[in-house]
Amino acid sequence: MPLPPLVSKLLHQGKLIAGAIGCCLLLTMTTGHAAGAEISVQGATTVATGLMIPHESEIEAASGQMINILPSSTTRGLAALVAGEADIAMLAEPLEDVEKKALEKAPGSFDPTKFVGYHVGDAQSQIIINPANTVTTLTKEQVAGLFSGAIKNWKEVGGPDMEVLAVTEPTSSQHALISKIYGFTFGPDVREVQNASQTATIVAQAPNAISYLSTAHQVPERDRIKVVETGVSVPLSLYVAIRKDASDAVRKVVQAAIAVGTM
Repeated sequence: MPLPPLVSKLLHQGKLIAGAIGCCLLLTMTTGHAAGAEISVQGATTVATGLMIPHESEIEAASGQMINILPSSTTRGLAALVAGEADIAMLAEPLEDVEKKALEKAPGSFDPTKFVGYHVGDAQSQIIINPANTVTTLTKEQVAGLFSGAIKNWKEVGGPDMEVLAVTEPTSSQHALISKIYGFTFGPDVREVQNASQTATIVAQAPNAISYLSTAHQVPERDRIKVVETGVSVPLSLYVAIRKDASDAVRKVVQAAIAVGTM
């Protein structure tokens, strides 16, 4: 029995709408992002404050994507990428090195072949102190002593008579690099912070503090901290990482970041 014309017309429209919805869902599944969705970028504060945040508008304009930047640390950035909580991880060292450390701590926790890293810039890690501290230079051995706790008072290195306050961010790449290059283990009394930018905040406030900061870090405390000459180079390579099956939208953001970072 033929359907009434009105019913037939409504059913036909319903099929068209269902088909359109299906196409939209398929497009979302294929690209990994619905139209207008933000790209989540998480990880190293060195990359965040040195590249992504200062050039956010440029990267968005070049990629045609909206991005949401969450500074944390290299370790947390990779963890967020692996967990699917971030589309792009910001790293202050090569992806392979970060993956190796993560897998040493948690063997088999993820498949490193599913991710790829991209170099987006370079920086240096510098030793910083409060401007009230009269010390201007430190030897490699003195830096090691100050962070390890072997040197407990600034007067031991020609500074004021005050107890040393060493500050670090244990999940940052700089934490590991400083320790490796200067040759020491952080002492038990070191003050730990949650991201590398906070090292500058404490040093700016505490006359007896010592820490480190990347040259790429654009922090408001720059004029309230002092860089100490040590004669030691601590190079940082800035990277971003994504999944190999990342959407075109994510890849456009990465390419825009590379273009800005390597200008």
